[in-house]
Amino acid sequence: MRARGAVCETRKTGELMSIGCQFLAIGILSLMPLASMAQEVVTHAKTEVTVDWVQGTDFSKYKTYAWGNASQKTPDPKHPIEDIDAALQAKGLRKVERDANPSLLVAVSVGSKPVYVIQGWPVTPAVKQGTMIVQLADPQSKNALWWGVAYGVLTDKYDKDVGMIQKKVSKMFQKYPPPTKKN
Repeated sequence: MRARGAVCETRKTGELMSIGCQFLAIGILSLMPLASMAQEVVTHAKTEVTVDWVQGTDFSKYKTYAWGNASQKTPDPKHPIEDIDAALQAKGLRKVERDANPSLLVAVSVGSKPVYVIQGWPVTPAVKQGTMIVQLADPQSKNALWWGVAYGVLTDKYDKDVGMIQKKVSKMFQKYPPPTKKN
């Protein structure tokens, strides 16, 4: 009887395991559509430009600028530094050497990070979001007075990225100098 009882217990346990496996299989199968939807590309990268400044600052008194750090780190040493120089000069600022006592110091920081991965065969390339931060600071107070942040999706095409960066710099400096409040 014991042996028979043991078989029954095993059989019952086997039936319970079988039912448990069926529930597990149903659960997995019900999640399959969600897994396939997760492979669809959904853009999460920001593609915008924002600008801010210290309210009440008289930007008309700033006439010259210099780069705050002579060895700015950018993927291409010509961009976006040349674009920022052109934008500042178009706004009437004159570039001088740092030892010439400029009225503004300029700093730029660029970087990129993966945003999401596109699932596919045989390659899964990462999409990168580029970020560029430009700051204009008063060398006397050592405080940033104006700053712009630009985000964009980077590609593997250098020429396309340079064009996008130029557009972002242009859009950023449309808001320099900031509008003055009319009383």
